[in-house]
Amino acid sequence: MSAPDSPFGEGDLFQRPSDGPLAQRLRPGDWDELVGHETLLQRLKRLPPHSLILSGPPGTGKTTIATILASHWKRPSFFLSAVSCGVKEVRQVLEASRSHMEGALLFLDEIHRFNRAQQDSLLESAESGRILLIGATTENPRFEVIGPLLSRCTVYYLEKLKKDDLKVIAGRVLEKGFAEHSLSIEEGSLEKILEAADGDARRLIRILENLASDAVFANRAEIRFDGDLPELSFSYGVDEHFDTISAFIKSIRGSDPDAALLYLATMLQSGEDPVYIARRLVILASEDIGNASPTALTLAMSVFQGVSKIGMPEARILLAQAATFLAASPKSNASYLAINAAMEQVSKKRVTVPAHLKNRTQPGSKARYQYPHDFPGHYVEQSYFPDDWDEQAFYRPDPLGQEERIRQKLEQLRPNRYGKEN
Repeated sequence: MSAPDSPFGEGDLFQRPSDGPLAQRLRPGDWDELVGHETLLQRLKRLPPHSLILSGPPGTGKTTIATILASHWKRPSFFLSAVSCGVKEVRQVLEASRSHMEGALLFLDEIHRFNRAQQDSLLESAESGRILLIGATTENPRFEVIGPLLSRCTVYYLEKLKKDDLKVIAGRVLEKGFAEHSLSIEEGSLEKILEAADGDARRLIRILENLASDAVFANRAEIRFDGDLPELSFSYGVDEHFDTISAFIKSIRGSDPDAALLYLATMLQSGEDPVYIARRLVILASEDIGNASPTALTLAMSVFQGVSKIGMPEARILLAQAATFLAASPKSNASYLAINAAMEQVSKKRVTVPAHLKNRTQPGSKARYQYPHDFPGHYVEQSYFPDDWDEQAFYRPDPLGQEERIRQKLEQLRPNRYGKEN
């Protein structure tokens, strides 16, 4: 049985086709050709085969390292992309691996695209050693990969390639991609090209390929770069990803819709997953706005569902609506602080449900639950705290928006706990 897509290690990714994309033709085939990540490569070379996750910005060599490891560890190897496959394809690989006594290697690109159920399908085989899993992701795996799978893998973080590394790759582009044209790079242009590549080898190759083609077409021996490459889309790596989403959330929390839109546009322009942004907005609506404007959470959830079903480019409109509404809403983190305070207390002291609140009253118990709806105003004064606990106000409403009315109501019902003197 053959694996879905194609087994790499037995063909496609190790062979560098003469008519394939330049980045594929230049892909290193052994350790000596790799540039950058010297410390990591030395460690991988001496370690025995093991499951791992490579996390880093685009164009830093994750796929290349995986292909070389497959050859180094001499395992039958299979390539899957989480963008285009699911549990069915994973099971096909697992079934194919049964014929290999030593197990097989599965490289799963964009592993963060797999949901929890799809990641669960890898656990048993990774645990038993039936497969060696190499996952690649541009996201932080601590957030995007489930804990049980992380515990079975070693996580390695790749940084952007340094300029000296990119210079080596640039030399290979001219030497192997355009050798017959004897091209050189105009003085002063190389530094600009390296800046534009921003540590991404694939981006560097694409820039040089475009510029070299222009030079050949114009019958010039030198590659020139004026910094204007509008056809190249902007992208960012792991650090920028978290920095930008952080700035986005903090702008909304700080009630600045315009700054929020700036960072939202940056993320969308960079190819950020709109569902990820919508999910963060749902969390913010509860954590930073809460009961000060309860409709914020309703709107955020509606946007989350809409974005999940609609997708880009229209999803940008929904996200913009949510971001501007949440930024302009009154803010309160009282619910967030309340659950944290309650959990801290519960971690220190056992909670025993009082007899009158239990599902069934114990035989012989004199305690009686008083049903609030049987009393005027649908309220009756009785304690809901455990018998050995002092009543305390975990939830302290802020005097803003709807939460001000909540605060007034609680002051009226429980003045000993919520009175102004408290």
